Amino acid sequence: MFAKLFLEEADRGLEVVSVRSFNELLEYLDDSVDCVISDYVMPGADGMELCRAVKRRHPVPFILYTGRGSEVVAEAAFKSGVDDYVRKESDPSHYQLLARRIRSHAENYWGIREQTRYQHRLEDLRSNFHLLTEASTMLGVGETTFDVLSRIFGCGEGWFSVVEDGRTTTVLERGLHPPSLDASDLVETTEVDGAYLFPLRIDETIGVIGVKNGKGFSSQDMRLMDTLGLMVAQSIHRINQMEMIRAREEQFRSIVENVQDVVMLTDSTGAITYISPSVNDIFGYPPEQLKASMWGDMVHCDDLGKLEEFYSRSLKGEKGSIKEYSVVTSGGETRWVSHSWTPILKDGEVRVVVSAINDITWRKSTEEALRVSLDELEQTNRDLNDFTHVVSHDLKSPLMTIESFTSFLLEDYGDTLDDVGRDYLSRVMEASGRMTGLIDDLLTLSRVGRKFTEYTSVDMNRVAQEALDDLEAQVKKSGAVIKVHPMPEIVAQEVWVKQLFVNLIGNGIKFNESKPPRVEVTYRDLGDSHYFGVKDNGIGISEDQRGLLFKVFQRLHTEKEYPGTGAGLSICKKIVESMGGAIGVESQEGFGSVFHFTIPRNLPIRAADAQVSQEAQASNLVKYL
Repeated sequence: MFAKLFLEEADRGLEVVSVRSFNELLEYLDDSVDCVISDYVMPGADGMELCRAVKRRHPVPFILYTGRGSEVVAEAAFKSGVDDYVRKESDPSHYQLLARRIRSHAENYWGIREQTRYQHRLEDLRSNFHLLTEASTMLGVGETTFDVLSRIFGCGEGWFSVVEDGRTTTVLERGLHPPSLDASDLVETTEVDGAYLFPLRIDETIGVIGVKNGKGFSSQDMRLMDTLGLMVAQSIHRINQMEMIRAREEQFRSIVENVQDVVMLTDSTGAITYISPSVNDIFGYPPEQLKASMWGDMVHCDDLGKLEEFYSRSLKGEKGSIKEYSVVTSGGETRWVSHSWTPILKDGEVRVVVSAINDITWRKSTEEALRVSLDELEQTNRDLNDFTHVVSHDLKSPLMTIESFTSFLLEDYGDTLDDVGRDYLSRVMEASGRMTGLIDDLLTLSRVGRKFTEYTSVDMNRVAQEALDDLEAQVKKSGAVIKVHPMPEIVAQEVWVKQLFVNLIGNGIKFNESKPPRVEVTYRDLGDSHYFGVKDNGIGISEDQRGLLFKVFQRLHTEKEYPGTGAGLSICKKIVESMGGAIGVESQEGFGSVFHFTIPRNLPIRAADAQVSQEAQASNLVKYL
């Protein structure tokens, strides 16, 4: 009893329990005992026997405290498992030494005991890790987490929340309601209202565990909680990834199953592993009927060679496409498809080939309709050529005869005719000349867009000069002053551009009462097109007459005032529009006119070829099919 009092006085942090027998000691012996101190002689047993009995039950430190200080006793004590040996002294100060020895062994035992407990808990935690990896829902993760906490730490109260897009959602509550806080800002463990808040982080906070533990958490417990927190965070991340993959799969499946194209997956042997539902709409086969079969089973026998290209290239890991081949539907109908594919490789080997098969039967039908229309167009062109031949030969020939014989009459019998007779014959010749001019202009109008359809690089300065050369007699007779501003090379039809300049410059000279007549040719770059203007100081055009300008054979003046057929501006309009441009006029009566036209910049250079012309007309025709 005195020893208990002296020890507690020497170290007030010690709690000493005194027992009187071996059996009483065993009753007290549990995990709460940090050290056992025994005399050499005990009732019913000596100290060394007692040490062996204690060590068999608990690895608690054992100090032998005795007045027998011989070396033989000490050696026997240590052999029996005693951890320390302290001799009794008459001086009470030796209790301070004993207290220090007790604390030293107790603290060492604490460390060993805590490390052992940590290892056991860690092993327990590891043995339960598979439960977290097997959880497929957030609720499952939460329930498994609290089962582990209860088993390892003995605490089952708390909550489990997840953080997504900055919002915290409570998944599970176990006897404790979570406080109001922004868990996304939680970076390290925090204690709130007696509960420990453990953030679950992978790069950022994705969840939080709140746990209430009356015993608190030691530093080693905190390490275990960090490990558990990482395992739970990985499970949250895994489930988030699974949900994201599942959502993407659903999105992909929704897209694939609603596109018109047939989407097909084939394995490394060429067998179909997936084919989209559209195969039923197009080819009449339900998807399940085609799985594990070969796509070649549907291909028309005439095109099996093309399908061999798909199999040989795709299984070598090559990406490619086949423009067209034919497939036989379940009803025996032949349909045309185009086929493109992309192999997916892993470790250099083809694992799956993704194919997109597009039904192009409609295109083949359209092409056939175009071919028929093209044949009809060619026949129309031949008929039109025959007509122009009739116009140029069969109609002009009688006119030439009339004109010739009228000339003969005037020459041979003019003296015998009176003034009225000679006037009649003169009118016949003039009418024949006008009719010839009308036929020539009509032929020119019909040829625009059919002949000379090639587009080449044209030097507009040179073409304008050639037009002035053709108008040389008219320029000299009228004394006209012509000014041509610099113009670039453009892509256009050279023959018809020259005709444009001849007609517009010629009109600027003809319909002009000024002295001298002036005509100015200008150019402006509009970015996507070229702008040309032909300005004159002529008689101008009244506003109510402008609507008649570009109509064929519409004359605003009499033949005596200004000779001509009235087809010149109609020809100009057709030339410009055949090249995709536009023509217009700005004018005021008595103050001249500006005729302007545009030619697109992006005209393609192409050869003068009748087939090209027909294809161009056929391409315009397709919009009506």
